[in-house]
Amino acid sequence: MADTDDEQTAELGPDDRAKGEDEGAPGAEAAGEDRRAKEWEAGADQDGAALAAGLTEDEEEAAERVERKQQRLREEIEQDAREERELADSRYRHDVNQANADIAKAMRLAEIAEGNRNDLRREAAGERRLARNDTAHAAHLRAGAAGRDDPQAEADRSAADRAQASANYQDRIANYDDSKADWYDAESRAQRREAAQVRRPEQPPAAEAVRTPPKEAPRARKNLKQQRRRKTKELRDFGLGE
Repeated sequence: MADTDDEQTAELGPDDRAKGEDEGAPGAEAAGEDRRAKEWEAGADQDGAALAAGLTEDEEEAAERVERKQQRLREEIEQDAREERELADSRYRHDVNQANADIAKAMRLAEIAEGNRNDLRREAAGERRLARNDTAHAAHLRAGAAGRDDPQAEADRSAADRAQASANYQDRIANYDDSKADWYDAESRAQRREAAQVRRPEQPPAAEAVRTPPKEAPRARKNLKQQRRRKTKELRDFGLGE
């Protein structure tokens, strides 16, 4: 019998002896069951959904494939949205630059027209002054030669005719310059109206905010499967599983 006891003792490993000692302690069995129950409850909070669903490994793998496909689809949709936004932004910048260029061109042409108009107005004003002076000089010469038949009087009357012709010429030039100034004035107004009618494009809608990442990383399904198998074994230990 002693040999038999020694053989039985030798067959027990360190883990088995520790387990036996723990089980032999007062209340050890109840404490072990409580510990295993707490471990089970802690794991059940995390993968209770998978256990409640009662999915098999094939069903879980199929669900993973569907989830990966949906994730790829979401990423493709987001990529398409980003590309569409970039294209809209590029078009907006192009349209804004084109509108600014059109406005700048119209304003530059308006300023040029206004400058030409002002120059022609000044020239016409000077030509009219000359015409008035020549007209006055011609009137003075005629007045001095009136009632006289001497050669000097004839010379004065000839000079008065030339002065009047010069005055008439200056008036014609002034009228021509005034008409050109009127054309440039109309051109300036038209260019300013065109610049005012240019419409800058509206700012495209703001891009969607970046999605806030989850506070905790998602748990991998393969871990859930491992835990599911472990919990199933523990249920059997409790006498609840099959």
